Parts: sequence; C-alpha cells; structure tokens
Amino acid sequence: MKRSKAISILTVFLCLMLVLTGCSAASGSAENTAKAGIVPGDYYGVGDGRNGAIVVKVTMGADSIDAIEVISESETYNTGSAPIELYPELIVKNQSLEVDAVAGATITSFALLNAVKDAITQAGGDPSKFTGKVATEVPHENCEADVVVIGGGGAGMTAAITAAQEGKKVILVEKLGILGGTSNYSCESFGAVEDKTHVALGSDTTADQLEANFIKQNPNGLPEAFKILAHNNGKAADWLRSIGAQLTVASGQVSSTTSREVGKLGVSIVSALKAEMEKVGVDARVNSKATEILMQDDKVAGVKVSTKQGDYTISTKAIVLATGGFGANKNMVIEHAPQLADLSSSCSNGATGDGHLMAQAVGAELKNMDYIRVNFTYTTAENGYYYYMGSLFNTGAIFVNDNGERFVNDQGGYGVGHQVVAQGASGWAIFDNSIVAGVQDVREYEKLGLYVKADTIEELADKIGVNKENLINTISKYKGYVANGKDEEFGRAMVTMTFDEAPYYACKMTCRVQGTFGGINTDVNAQVLNAEGKAIPGLFAAGECANDGTWGANPACVNIVFGKIAGQNAAVYANN
Repeated sequence: MKRSKAISILTVFLCLMLVLTGCSAASGSAENTAKAGIVPGDYYGVGDGRNGAIVVKVTMGADSIDAIEVISESETYNTGSAPIELYPELIVKNQSLEVDAVAGATITSFALLNAVKDAITQAGGDPSKFTGKVATEVPHENCEADVVVIGGGGAGMTAAITAAQEGKKVILVEKLGILGGTSNYSCESFGAVEDKTHVALGSDTTADQLEANFIKQNPNGLPEAFKILAHNNGKAADWLRSIGAQLTVASGQVSSTTSREVGKLGVSIVSALKAEMEKVGVDARVNSKATEILMQDDKVAGVKVSTKQGDYTISTKAIVLATGGFGANKNMVIEHAPQLADLSSSCSNGATGDGHLMAQAVGAELKNMDYIRVNFTYTTAENGYYYYMGSLFNTGAIFVNDNGERFVNDQGGYGVGHQVVAQGASGWAIFDNSIVAGVQDVREYEKLGLYVKADTIEELADKIGVNKENLINTISKYKGYVANGKDEEFGRAMVTMTFDEAPYYACKMTCRVQGTFGGINTDVNAQVLNAEGKAIPGLFAAGECANDGTWGANPACVNIVFGKIAGQNAAVYANN
C-alpha cells in the first residue's frame, strides 16, 4: 500500500508558484544560485503532515528568515494547531530552526520544520546554519494557587473552569505542549438524556431509565455513580453548548454529537473548554509536568512541577488529578494486562499513568487496573500513521480473521476487542465499492492508499493472503443474512453489505489499547481514597485516571460530569 499525498488544488497551485517564484528569484540555474547563496524573495516549501501536505511561504532576506506564513494545511485542530501557531513567530524571532517538537503534535512539528527547510534550500540557503537555542516562556518560579489541576484533558479543563467560577485562583499544569489530551480524539457521541436537544425532538427517554440501563450493562460499576451520571449528563451537554461546543445533533435516544460540517466531537468540546478557561482566568501552563504531590500533616500542601527552564513548587490546599489513563505506558499495560504486551495505543501520548503513580505515592489506592479497553478498528499505513476505521464497520463492512472467517460482531468495537486479541490482534475489513462511493471518510481513506483492491472476491483473497474458499463461503453466508435482515451468527444490528458492487476492498485492521478505566480509587464526590477507604484531604481525581464507579460508561460525558464535581469540591475544600 502506498500512501498518496492528499494535496488540495490550492496546494498544487502553490507548488507551481514555488517553481515559478524560485526561478524568478534565482535568475539563473540551481548551480549559480548555490554559488550566490541566498537569493532574497518568497519561497514555498512543502512538508508531509499528519493529514496531508503543509505548505508554507517563507520570505528570505540575504542572510535571514524574514517571515513565515502557513498557506495550506489540514492538520487536526487543537492537536496540530500548536506548532502551526507557534513556530513561525519563534523561528523568525530567534532566526533558528532548533525549536522543540511540540509534545503531542510531533508529526505536525517536524512537517512544518521540513517545509521551512525546503523553502530555505530553494532560496539557495543552508537550513543547518539557522541554529541556536529557542527559549519559550514557561513559568517556572515558586507560586501559590487555591486549586491546582494536573492534566489538561476534558476532565481537567472542566474542573479548572468550575473551580475558577467559584472565585478560586486556579493553575492547570499539562506536561504536553497542547491541551485536550485523549479528549481531542473523541469522535463518536456524548451520552445525554433530558437535555435541550432531546427534549426539543420529543425524546421520552428519562434519566431513571438510563440509570437502570447503566446498572444492567455494567454490573461491576457503582449504582450511586451511575445515578449521578444519568441525572447530570443532560445538564453537562447543555453546559457545553452554552460555552460554544456544537453538540447540535441527537445521534440517538441517549446521545448527542456534532454535525459533519462542524467536525469531530472531541475537537468541538476541547475548543470550547479552552476558550472558557481563558474567559474565567484559569492559568493554563503547557510543557509543565507535575512530578510529586507534597503533603503536610497528611493533607495536600502543594505540587512539584518540572519544565525545561527549571523546576518549581506550587503551594496549594487542593489538587485535582486529571492526568488520563496509562494506555500509552507500555510497561504499566504489561504489568496489569500482559496479554496486551504487543499492542500500541490510540490514546494521547500523555496517557502514561503519571497521576496514578503520584497518587499512589501519597497513599491512594489503585483499583481495577486490569480494566483496559481494546479497539480493533484501526489500520496502520506504511509510514507509521494510524487511522480510526469505525466508519467502515458502521456503514457495512464485515470483519474476518486471517482464515477468512467472521468470528465476532463486526460492529462490536472495543466490546469485542479482547476476542480479537485472542485471535492474533488483527484481521481484515472486507467491503465493496458501495461504501467507497457513498461515504466520505471511506473515500478519503481510499485516496490515502489504505485499502487492497480487486475485481473479484477470489482475487482479493489471493492479494491479502487469506483462505480463499473460506472467504467466499463467509461472504455467501453473510449475503443470506442481508437478504433475511438478521445476522444469525453474531447478532450484528446493521446487516446491509450486499457484496454486489465491484470492485472489492480489504483493509488490514490492528488492535490498539484505547483506554484504561481502572485507576485512582475515588468516591462519588471525586475525593481520592486510601486503602482503608478514607479520603485523602485535599486530593481529588476525575476522568480516565479515576476509578469512579462508572466503569467506562461514555468517557466523554464522565469527564465533564465528574470534572465538574471535582472542581466544585476542590473549591469548597480550598475555603477551609
């Protein structure tokens, strides 16, 4: 499979301009340009970003970089935004390309730097000559706050906003160079009932009904936690809408999401939370890693923070841990679920269990650490990028193992992830041209070269190396299920793929750790508990790092509901 560069018409035009501008500025051959050194002028450079080409216009002086403008890019908003917003000014101000890669956005960081280097080279310059330390302004002096929030994902930002709205001085520290955490990647739905959208549409599903459903589906959870979640998720959805999150679509009786025009759910939520944090005066500090919780007389007294500029201490009475899970920490995953040792993660790369370890060091109990979700709906391109492929299965594709046979509910997502792990942690999505032609995401993935394509099922089986006879029989049987409207084997809800529209496609699917839902034990007030079940004074936790009793039920919603609870109770405690 070869990944094509999804370059827009604008990008193609700019590349032509690059050639014309380069020739015009050089006024001669490449050899003469090299001898003459930098020829001042505008040059267009291209770098290979996460989602396609990044094109920059670089204005070069005789021996300087005078200006950088990002002309075209399709990077994920919030995640890829940081280097795009920061680098042009930093590079020009310091006349140096030695800017640190933005943790959490390394692909975009390197792509943007490569684009600038490309332009400098075209100008006849040597990128390696633009060196020198680039300092970023990150606070690193001892200070005080009423409440410190550790972690800048959905739960952490919500807690910080809530505490600030209670009139508290709040500092949020985030070790990555971006805010949002794993919430940036949320793309499905926000669980909610009795919110304004559902009420307007006449939905009659009640919070009591949702509570009962939570308890039935999650017998290991805590009924009191499900009660709080069910009766507050509608209020949480309405609050998000009130601060600008575009949850305008009812994606079911018990969930809301964003429209296709708006884009991914997580991006909309994170954008709204970032704007609200700034509005209420939260001091949000990225590239700032909390390393230790400080205690005095068995109560929270502060937190140590490490930055590249130096280490410092924030004195505080209340801390909210919202550091996410530990799915990106392979050693911790292996410790608690050794069968997942060979899997990569689809979490934020900041989800390394820092909060778990800091809390444990001051006496917190860790519970249900082996509750780790696995999702099989990912594919990895040859260049190492990975892509979420839920749209394939949600629009009709079936899933087979290397023997050419179905063995799970194809729409099961992380619900069947461990069954896929047991059969080698990989398999193939099989589908026909109907969803390539009819679904935008699937069509875009096809352009990226992520699929194997064939005119017949027999040829497809040969190309991907699965048992031909089994695959033919599997598809024949499935077509019967489609005709009868019922999946007799695995109970798939949507049975629609008719396999009568050539060409046929296959996409290699690989399991990834999607989330860890055990963690720092808390009560329903978000207070962190020790091994005796007693609250540690001043310490709270929310989001994926917390074992809060919700058993992973709709994490996007849990982040907001329990983030609010943590922020409110931390603010109250800070008054004592």
